[in-house]
Amino acid sequence: MIHQVTELRCRTLWTGSGEPLEGAAVRISQGKITEIVPCGPSDGFHFQFGMPAFFDGHCHLTWMILKKISLDLSQACSREEFLDLVSMAAKEVPHGSILRGESWDESLWNTPVLPTLAELDRATGGVPVFLCRTCGHKGMVNSAMLNLITVHSSEVDRENGFLLERMVINFTRYFPPEPEQVRNALASVVSDIYSMGITGCCTIEKPEHIDLIMEASPDLDISFVVQTRPPWLSGSYRGSSMIKLFLDGSFGAGTAALDLKSGEHLLFTDQELFDALAVCFNQGLTPVIHAIGGAALEQIDRVTGRVFEAAGGGFPVRIEHGEDLLRVWPGHFDPEYHSFSMQPNFVERWQRQGGMYDRLLGACHSSFLNPFRSILSAGFSLCFGSDSMPAGPLYGLKGAWRHRNPAESLSVEDALRLYSIEAARMSECMALSSPLEPGRPADMVFLSGNPFKCIDGLQVVSTFRGGREVFGSGG
Repeated sequence: MIHQVTELRCRTLWTGSGEPLEGAAVRISQGKITEIVPCGPSDGFHFQFGMPAFFDGHCHLTWMILKKISLDLSQACSREEFLDLVSMAAKEVPHGSILRGESWDESLWNTPVLPTLAELDRATGGVPVFLCRTCGHKGMVNSAMLNLITVHSSEVDRENGFLLERMVINFTRYFPPEPEQVRNALASVVSDIYSMGITGCCTIEKPEHIDLIMEASPDLDISFVVQTRPPWLSGSYRGSSMIKLFLDGSFGAGTAALDLKSGEHLLFTDQELFDALAVCFNQGLTPVIHAIGGAALEQIDRVTGRVFEAAGGGFPVRIEHGEDLLRVWPGHFDPEYHSFSMQPNFVERWQRQGGMYDRLLGACHSSFLNPFRSILSAGFSLCFGSDSMPAGPLYGLKGAWRHRNPAESLSVEDALRLYSIEAARMSECMALSSPLEPGRPADMVFLSGNPFKCIDGLQVVSTFRGGREVFGSGG
C-alpha cells in the first residue's frame, strides 16, 4: 500500500538537538516523520522556522475551562473598572446562580488596592460571586456567597470577603459548574492550546475531572498530575503516577512560605510531608510538590533527606515553581532525585524591575528568584510550563531569554528545549521527548521568524499534531 507523503520545507529547522539546519524538509507519512532532507530556496519554503511542538510542563486544563465560562477580569486596570465589570455581569446572572470571575491581578492596576467587602456587596446586588485571583491561591467573595459557604476554616475570611488556598483550589467541589458547559468549553481550550504551538501538556487535575478531560480531548498528548491530599492514594488514578502536594501558596496572595524561622504559611508539618512522601515511595508514585517560598523549599530539602534515609535510597521528587530556591541553595538537593518544573512567564509578568515581586519582596530579593541557569549548571533536570498564568510559550520564553538577573538567563537553544522535548520527558510523555527524527510523531510548531537570530515579535503561524495541521492556514 502506498501512503501519502507530506513535505514541510523550512528555511531553518531546529530538530531539538544541536545547531539549527538551514534549508531542511521534513517528510511525513501516517503521522510520523520518515526523513529529513536538505532543500533550497528554489524548492520554495513553506515556513521560516520549524521545531518540535511546544509541550506545557505545568498547566491546569480545568482551570482554563473555568476561565472560558467565567467573567474575564484580566483586563481590569483599576478597582473602579474591576467593580464596574463585576456589577454589569451580576445584572445578567439568572436567579439562583453564582457569578464566577477569573484572572484579576491587582499588581497591574494603577493603584493596587482591592475593593472592600462592602463595595463588592454594593456592586453585586445580592448575587453570589466568587472572583479568583490570577494565581489561583486567593479569591474575593461577597456576603451572599459567604452565606452559602458552610465550611468553617481559617482560609475563609468572613470579615473581609476573601478565600485562600484550599478554599479557592477546591471551590468547584463545593459549587461545581454544569458538566455540559465544561465539555463544550474544552473544545475551545484545545483550539487555544494549538494556536500557541502546543500539542501536549502535563495538567494538574482533581480525580473527578480526569475522565471528562480524557474523553473530550483525545487529540492532545496529556499526562496527569493528580491533585489530592492525605488521606488519599486509594483506587485508580487513570494510569497517572504523579501526585500533587501543595506546601505553600503564592507571592501575590501573600501565602508563600518565606520565613525560614517561623515557617509561616506552610501547609504541611514536617511529619505530614514525611508520611505523604513515604506513601508515594511505597506505591511507586512521583510526588509533584508546589513550593514557592524559601521555607517551603527548605522543608523539601529537609524532609526528603529523612525519607530517603528511611527508604534506604532516593526516589524521584519533582518540585514545581521553586522561585525562592537560591535562599536555601544548594542544601542537600540531589540531581539524581530532585527535578524542577518552572514558569518563565512569572519572570516576564512579575519579576521585571518595578514589578509585583519588587514591591512585595524588595528589588534585591526579587532579582534572585527563578534561578534557571543555576539549576541547569548544577546538573538538575529542569522543564518549563505556564501554570496557565497565562498559557503561551512565546510569552514565557522571554522571561528565560532575558531574565531580570543576566546570570540566570538561558540560551535560545536551552529555553526552547525546556519548553518542548524536555518538558515532555519530565512529564512522562515519551513519544514527544526526542528530537525530530525518522519514526517520531510529526508534532511540530512553525514560527514567523528564527529565534536564534531575533527573539522579538515571534508568532506561531502553524501547528502540526501527528502530521496534521491543527492550527494555521489549513488548521
